[in-house]
Amino acid sequence: MIKVKFAGIQYLGDSGITQTCKEAVIQLIHSGKNIQDVKILTFEETHSKAHALLLTVEYDIQIVIKGGFASGYNGEAPKGYAYVLNLLRNYTDSINEYIVSKSTFERVSNSSLTVKDLEYINSIKPVRPSRWYDSAYLYKECERSIFSEFPLTIPMALLDPRLIQLALDFDKNPDNAIMSAYRKIESIVRERTGLDHESSTKLFAKAFQGDDSILYWGNLDSGESKGRASLFASVFMAYRNNRAHQEPRHNLSDDIREFMLINQLFILESEAVVRYAQE
Repeated sequence: MIKVKFAGIQYLGDSGITQTCKEAVIQLIHSGKNIQDVKILTFEETHSKAHALLLTVEYDIQIVIKGGFASGYNGEAPKGYAYVLNLLRNYTDSINEYIVSKSTFERVSNSSLTVKDLEYINSIKPVRPSRWYDSAYLYKECERSIFSEFPLTIPMALLDPRLIQLALDFDKNPDNAIMSAYRKIESIVRERTGLDHESSTKLFAKAFQGDDSILYWGNLDSGESKGRASLFASVFMAYRNNRAHQEPRHNLSDDIREFMLINQLFILESEAVVRYAQE
């Protein structure tokens, strides 16, 4: 009896369910996977085509996105197919389509591709002329908003360490995290400068602005120093004051952008040095 050797690859998504397959591709890209090659595995039916994806990422790791995509008719599966094609073409120029048998496609669905299947796929010629462009073009108007389906998350690797705890609780209460960050940067600047009775724009003006400011950035020309100094007051005037006197807007995109803007203030503060201590 011949023992079948299964391919040691990862399977993502659910066969016949477009949304989970789309989300699998999005999560791979969002997590930083380097998409190096895309093989579209196509099973041609009488009036339509079913599609799965075989992706190669860094270290030659192969990942299968199951057959939740289709073409040849109108519907969610063709739209999802166009979406992932328009998305993936931003990350690699190596996208090719390969015709596979019904049995091979079924093994994709059952997470049971064999080593021989992969050898066969690697041996056959891609479809020429390329026709996946046609599928992508049908829904090209969606390309403008292609990244709007990505998860709205704070890029933790970019955060000042003093904001990490607030960021971990951000999803529960963004408004509280943002207001706490504003209060925190004020407290830090007060402590460093000794300006215990100042707050908001007056605090930052005395701390950073002017040739005799308490805090300053070394090795910067005067224009850049003034720009950095004015950024503190500008952010508070443009965002903090309004937030302090308004009901939360509950717009997660705007909240994350504002939190990252405050993060930049933390980074600038950490780079500033004390010119003299306030008596």
